[in-house]
Amino acid sequence: MSIKLTLNQAELRLPNIDSIKGSEQAFSKAFLKSSYILHQHLEQIKLTLGEVKDFTKEPSNLAILGLFSKMSRHYYSYVFLELHHDRIGSQLLIEQLCEAAITLIYLLEEGDKSLFCEYTSASVHQARSLLTEVAEQLQQLPHQPDSLRLKAQLEAFISKHQAQAAESWHTGAAPYEWGAKSANTTAKRAKLVGLNCLPARHVALRVMPASLLELHLNEWHSLTDSSEIAPPGINFTALRDAAHLCLHATQIFLEEVVTYQDIQITEIECQQQLLNTLYEWFHNAHAVYQLHCVEQFMERALLKA
Repeated sequence: MSIKLTLNQAELRLPNIDSIKGSEQAFSKAFLKSSYILHQHLEQIKLTLGEVKDFTKEPSNLAILGLFSKMSRHYYSYVFLELHHDRIGSQLLIEQLCEAAITLIYLLEEGDKSLFCEYTSASVHQARSLLTEVAEQLQQLPHQPDSLRLKAQLEAFISKHQAQAAESWHTGAAPYEWGAKSANTTAKRAKLVGLNCLPARHVALRVMPASLLELHLNEWHSLTDSSEIAPPGINFTALRDAAHLCLHATQIFLEEVVTYQDIQITEIECQQQLLNTLYEWFHNAHAVYQLHCVEQFMERALLKA
């Protein structure tokens, strides 16, 4: 049986880069349309592979499929927020997207039973730590519905995965830390490619929401000053890089699933070609936009002269 993963090349209907009018709004519309096409492509891959029983019967593959799904959903939401100048929302989503994509790539490239055991063990250990905190909360408010719900979810997770967890994680481990620091872990890979290596960000996230400091750091305090509320420019470079990261992770993902009997190699090869087409579109569209920016800069410089 051959499973059709998604669109063929003629059905992509990507915007014609040569016909994009030289304005930020025009490029925004083109990027939004292409990002939606990529998102739909990723969602169809996820839904189709979710129906391959030989693939989903393995717990590690379910985790990988979950990471792929998170990456796909956060990708389009990130693009939408970035194009609508919601810098705070887009920053939060791109961090989540990068974590999902880098972890997905790491598990696919280095995946074996011992690695997945380590990955599972870290989460089981954290779940036990959180369960202790929730139990303490329930001593003060025994009928708090959210705490009761979270307690049930944590207990269910521990019950389901504790058999796969290593006993060495029960004591002495950090709440969530997996992989030796010297190993080629997701954190190390992310740092090497310039992703998620923003130490100041981790400090800023601990600021109390709605405090005066939080208002200051996120610039909400400037809303009364009309001279400071101009929306920031769209970061088309970040949009291109996010698309390329998702495409790279998807290519590795498809290379992994080629071993399952319900998916033919020819179908995988077809999808790889489609991913390359999408990769080239985002690369070329960004290059054209950069050229447009240079032209605008030169025009302004000539006017000033």
